[in-house]
Amino acid sequence: MVRTVWNVRGGMKKKCVPAGFSLIELMIVIALIAIVTTFAVPTWQKYRANTDLKSAAREVMADISDAKQRAVTENLDVYRMTFNTGGNSYALSRTDGVTAGTWTKSLASYGTGIVINSVNFGGTVVSFNNRGTVTNGNLVLRNGLGSTATITVNITGRTYVEFAMQ
Repeated sequence: MVRTVWNVRGGMKKKCVPAGFSLIELMIVIALIAIVTTFAVPTWQKYRANTDLKSAAREVMADISDAKQRAVTENLDVYRMTFNTGGNSYALSRTDGVTAGTWTKSLASYGTGIVINSVNFGGTVVSFNNRGTVTNGNLVLRNGLGSTATITVNITGRTYVEFAMQ
């Protein structure tokens, strides 16, 4: 940076001033970044855990809707979903012994701490019939923060989710 200075005789004199930041200015900026980071990291971790819970709940909802649609499309009363709270997983299966199109999914792939908290379908099995109706009930997923996602299925097979975030 070049600064122009006028001397007493009316002449112009150029004086060079070094450009850059002082050590104090640099220390203040580093301190401000540290303060912002202190608040941002825990908030980000909480956001991430709740986003993982929402993703898992929506995936389970989509799988329930898919199983219902399979039963209606194939006009069969053979599809059922079994929830395993101990293994933290669920499976789609057919009661007629055909293994095509059946699978098992684990909730561990959605992040640590997401578990099946409870299953209320008159047991842990949801059966789908060829008209698209199912057993009334709900399923509760929980993450490590204590946030919950309650997936409800009514008799017509309509599925929706309610979240209680911590």
